[in-house]
Amino acid sequence: MKKILFYYPSNKRTISIESLIIGFKYQGYQVILLTQSDESELHEQLHKNEIETYTYVIKKNKAIIYYFRHFLYLIKFCKKNDINIVYSHLQQANIISVFAQFFCSSKFYICRHHSSVSGSERNFNQSLFDKVINKLAKLIIVPSKMVQKQVCEVEGVNPNKVKLIYYGYDFEKYPKPNQNEVKKIRLQFSAKLLLVKVARLVPGKRYNELFNVLKKMVIDENKDVKLLVISEGPLMAEFKTYIDSNHLINHIFLLGNVENVIDYLAAADVVPLLSEAEASNSVIKEAGLVSKTVVVCRNVGDFEDYIEQQINGYLIPKDNPERDLDEVLNLLYNENPRYIGDGLKKSVLNTFSIDAVISSYYNLNNF
Repeated sequence: MKKILFYYPSNKRTISIESLIIGFKYQGYQVILLTQSDESELHEQLHKNEIETYTYVIKKNKAIIYYFRHFLYLIKFCKKNDINIVYSHLQQANIISVFAQFFCSSKFYICRHHSSVSGSERNFNQSLFDKVINKLAKLIIVPSKMVQKQVCEVEGVNPNKVKLIYYGYDFEKYPKPNQNEVKKIRLQFSAKLLLVKVARLVPGKRYNELFNVLKKMVIDENKDVKLLVISEGPLMAEFKTYIDSNHLINHIFLLGNVENVIDYLAAADVVPLLSEAEASNSVIKEAGLVSKTVVVCRNVGDFEDYIEQQINGYLIPKDNPERDLDEVLNLLYNENPRYIGDGLKKSVLNTFSIDAVISSYYNLNNF
């Protein structure tokens, strides 16, 4: 029986990773989780499925010492436990794995979860880490065609060592909407067109473009539209000022983080997301689970891998999206056909269910 290690910095639940770990166990592999964080919800879920979990937690006082200690521990762990395969996830683990692989007999598969980073969000260390990881990795697994394009065409990685595998989800792990809560949300934020956007309040999520279109619809055209913003971030104060100064306090609501995101998505008429970069966004898939109409940008993440224009969603240009966004939202204000959201749900289930995706790992696990 082959032993597969998932090496992961976080202890937070990520349904796609959790689903894959459990899926491998059901295929007959011995699967182990090692995190750089204390035991928490992810470990608890895996324990319920009789999967071993371990942690190695150290303080990050000096970066070079921090990474070197993790590097030594990972090598020791792989040798002690006779690990055959390591699936390394996220940059903080990947930078350690690409060096550790030269001192272990284990095969290391590097799983990348981000696309490009631009503007004020660019970080020198992150860019440097990407260059090192790209150079040393023997195989990089990416979750979408756009990330594959970014890695191969922009960052210059040999396409032969980049493999596209979509995220796989056990969608039964997602909570079902509480219809009483959904009704309360619809009543509290009553509108002819209710928008819900779930994304960090950072420049890359491009809230300003959405705010400007909503302002035009509400102030200039006197339309009954409301927007619920779910999440937090450094632009919160700036957005509050914008809302106040443009007399939109009854139309844009900054709700911060909420636990029942699925209820808000179920209450929405439309779920817009104008991100300039994504790897494989989960919110749009969750919106699909509750059959909602989505508006997203072309050439971003995996949206075009499963969304077809006016069949199961709306795709607008990434560059200067305001005019097209305005056109789409006005169209949906007058008519929002149910088949759009139903089509998205079908596409999400067919493309991203763990049963559909897990076979893509067969050759990697059976070398």
